[in-house]
Amino acid sequence: MIVAEVLFVVSGLLLGLSFLGGICLFAIPFAIVSFVLAWLNRPKLSVSPSTSSMPVLVKRQGTTVTPAISPDLRSEYPQRVSMFSEPNSTLKVNQVWARANSDINIAMTSLLKSLKVIVPNVHTAIVLTQLSSPKEWGVRNHVNDKEMCVNPGAKITANSGLLGQMFKLNMNRVLEGDLTSGSQLSYYIDSPSVKSVAAVPITDYNNNRIGILVLDSLTTNAFNDKTIQTLTYVSYAITMLDYKGFYSAQKHIVLQQYSSLYNYQRKFFQTMTIKDIYNQIRNYVIDNIPFDRLTILAMDQKNENMGRVVFCEGMDSNIYKDKTFTLSDTGLFVMALSRNKPMERSFAPPYKGEYVPRIQEDEVRNSKFLQLLVMPIASQENASNAQIAICLEKANPSPYEEHEKELLKAFVGVAGFAYARASLYQSGIKKATTDGLTGVLNRATLFETLDTEKTRAKRMNHCIGVLMMDIDHFKNVNDTYGHNIGDNVIKGFASTITSEIRKDVDVVGRYGGEEFVVALVNTTKDGMKETAERIRASVAKIVFEAPQFAPFHVTVSVGAFLVEPEFYDMKKAVAYADQALYRAKEGGRNQVVCFELKE
Repeated sequence: MIVAEVLFVVSGLLLGLSFLGGICLFAIPFAIVSFVLAWLNRPKLSVSPSTSSMPVLVKRQGTTVTPAISPDLRSEYPQRVSMFSEPNSTLKVNQVWARANSDINIAMTSLLKSLKVIVPNVHTAIVLTQLSSPKEWGVRNHVNDKEMCVNPGAKITANSGLLGQMFKLNMNRVLEGDLTSGSQLSYYIDSPSVKSVAAVPITDYNNNRIGILVLDSLTTNAFNDKTIQTLTYVSYAITMLDYKGFYSAQKHIVLQQYSSLYNYQRKFFQTMTIKDIYNQIRNYVIDNIPFDRLTILAMDQKNENMGRVVFCEGMDSNIYKDKTFTLSDTGLFVMALSRNKPMERSFAPPYKGEYVPRIQEDEVRNSKFLQLLVMPIASQENASNAQIAICLEKANPSPYEEHEKELLKAFVGVAGFAYARASLYQSGIKKATTDGLTGVLNRATLFETLDTEKTRAKRMNHCIGVLMMDIDHFKNVNDTYGHNIGDNVIKGFASTITSEIRKDVDVVGRYGGEEFVVALVNTTKDGMKETAERIRASVAKIVFEAPQFAPFHVTVSVGAFLVEPEFYDMKKAVAYADQALYRAKEGGRNQVVCFELKE
């Protein structure tokens, strides 16, 4: 900070020296250079929580970003802007751009005020720079004696009279000293009696013309060649300020993006479920990558050929929500997933081909999306197909930036590792808590779950229906058809029970052998009986095949007990249901019997 302060003092001294006139006027360019160097050596950009009050410079359309107030730094460097247009981190990005533009405008105001002091008879000093189109320039900053007479929304084009000539590359200055009216200067709200105008072009770092620096005066012949020379120096200073400001802001945003990437990578190592992995992927993309529609595909862990859409958000997202697919489908999303290769396609002009399906041929077709990017996520780098695919589409014709793609590649590499880790973890939990043959809860986990459900039922004041089920004459099945067929019967029995109860609500577990226990959460006595009868009837309809034998059926006996809120012992509840099952067996089998507590 000491260097900056010294340079500011030197700049002030040189400007003071220039007031002596004559040869001292040559101190002006050195004063400007000293001022610029002082400004460049100020502390670097920083964004703190207090910056939330800064003005927002962009507005959102879906998840893409377009300038709302211009011109600003991003208007002058349009080819580099889109890489920083993150959807949900727009506010943070806007704060950086707002801080950069605010700081530069303060410096620019000081330069313009210096011009008014140095150059006699200046009415208005104004900077006009590029808007969203290079064919339009707008008011960037101005200083004058009557602030309200300048229209901040004014635009200069090639047809804007005197100043419009500066769009011509062979016009390097405007110097007029006998104007008839200020109406020739379209940046005024009214028409002051402007007599003199001096202007020079402002260029970017590639020497492209992006605006003009203008002085006007109410005095005839107020400006001369020395004025033009002074304006040229100040124009260079403005270019340097903008260049430094833009790349300082850009660097800060890039660091911000990589910080976000690092934070999400840390979250992956705290995540142990696959569902959480899906959520983290969704959140990262929403926070950091622009899109108009985000679709996340995931393969089924049980069926390697099947997959589904786990997330779809944005424009027309209802098209793909909860949609299932197979690897034989020919959509672009599925192809990238099945081949484990990133895919990027552009449908912007001059593309004139037909719509290309994203998932399946019969999907609802939407031709609004002009850019597509698919990034697959695989648990192993060289796997033949991926397990997850991040599918991005946007209506903006600009392709995705290399910077965005590199961020996404770095992210999916860690996401793949996290997915493999979560899969192993869940597989270990499943082996420890489920029955290996049927996939339902094992006996130990069954009783832990029953106790948990009982605690919840007591709090919610509802009942639990406990069913104990047993396949009738199962020993005869093993003796007649063999244990392999017996295992098939047990698996078919378990599958039927699971299909007849409420998924993610009711509980089913293997008690031992051919016996199963079901807990019907928040039910009534009649509801318990109805479900038990439905299971019994469904089991009786199953046809089992056995080599060298005719197809056969089995039946099931069911004992039931309704656990009311004041009843607390779930092991005793299962024992009561078992007693009811014994009575069903004694009563002829293939029936439901309820246990009644004696008063």
